[in-house]
Amino acid sequence: MRENSTKRLIRFCVLAMIVALPARAETDDDTVVRPRKPRFQIVDGGTVKFGPQLVRLFGIDAPEKGQTCDDGQWHPGPLAKKALEGFIAGRPVTCKQVDYDARNNRPVAQCFAGDDDLQAMMVSAGWAWSFGRYSERYAPEEREAVVGKLGVHGHRCVPPWEWRAQQRTRNGQ
Repeated sequence: MRENSTKRLIRFCVLAMIVALPARAETDDDTVVRPRKPRFQIVDGGTVKFGPQLVRLFGIDAPEKGQTCDDGQWHPGPLAKKALEGFIAGRPVTCKQVDYDARNNRPVAQCFAGDDDLQAMMVSAGWAWSFGRYSERYAPEEREAVVGKLGVHGHRCVPPWEWRAQQRTRNGQ
């Protein structure tokens, strides 16, 4: 009986942390949450989800789900998601909020699998671009991936921000 009460209390505390996440954006310690399965989900190569809360990975931009390269012959989005899944591989993920994306109503966080910087891993392997518009933190990793023609850099791909702009133009937005 006591064990069930303890589990319910823990679930309540985790849910309260997730719900309160946007309100915590201006605190000194902006740790998002330390997820436990099944509340943690990888949405794509640049986005994770803690319960209902989407979190964008800081300083990088990964290929979109529908994005194609090599004149439509290669689909990097699902591969980038798979790479992020592999980098995490069941390890605990911790994210520290560093910004807030008001346009998409979600926190932007630097995330780690154990002690490993997930953003650096994604860019180093060529599954994401350094998002220089917001940070140059991962530019050295991107240069190495470009030289090695790793991931997206081994194909004719445009960065996701350019691809999204092209889609908006095509859709008349």
